[in-house]
Amino acid sequence: MRYKAILADLDGTINRGSILLPGVHEIYSKLSQLGVKWYFLSNNATLLAEGLCEKIRKWGLSVDPWQVVNSASVLIREIETVHRGIRIMVIGEKCLSQGCSRAGAILTEDPKQTEAVVVALDRDFSYAKMRRAHKAIQAGSKFWATNLDVTFPDEENFSPGAGSVVAAIATAAGVQPERIFGKPFPDMAEMALAQSSLERFECLLIGDRLDTDMLCAKNANMDFALVLSGATTSEMLSESSHKPEYVFSGVSDLLQLYS
Repeated sequence: MRYKAILADLDGTINRGSILLPGVHEIYSKLSQLGVKWYFLSNNATLLAEGLCEKIRKWGLSVDPWQVVNSASVLIREIETVHRGIRIMVIGEKCLSQGCSRAGAILTEDPKQTEAVVVALDRDFSYAKMRRAHKAIQAGSKFWATNLDVTFPDEENFSPGAGSVVAAIATAAGVQPERIFGKPFPDMAEMALAQSSLERFECLLIGDRLDTDMLCAKNANMDFALVLSGATTSEMLSESSHKPEYVFSGVSDLLQLYS
């Protein structure tokens, strides 16, 4: 099957930390020359989509902002279209707060004024932030999360992800997030699909996680290719009741589908 669009995860699929994985530049260039559209889907909300685009460009890939969709993109779109004027408490990086504000949300740190607590990876997470979020949720605030990835691949091994921060707040509050903007939910894939003007069967989602990337593909009714360059091992795949359409050692093996 010669797919007309590749929807690629980032961490563990395209890169590990600041390092571009082997063969990525070559396969990106080759498939682009064949007319294949590339989209990059990331649960990472420590940057907005435009920031992720700049990061990808620094790896040597020529990408445009429309090719990048992350969990922050979905959150911002929802604020713009459904929740303009909502008072939110952001547990996350400064750029996420700025993006939410530009989309029409009102930022607050007052638990009594908060209508929604948004939790993402926050590299300055503290007990004080957890306490404020806990109090807001106790007072009836909505509880939203960008994603539930407990870890993400880095240059050495793995680092704690947004899911670790979400878990701390969820444990204290005694409730789970009612809205999750990233994978495994299909919102990012749906945004890329709408941008592409293609049919679902013409798109292939590729990633390194069974619990987020593959389920996102299934939820979006798209085919999925698993790469063993990140979080999932062959042993983990053999124990899974769900199987991908393709299994590759790395993203460069995509060329097999176009030869």
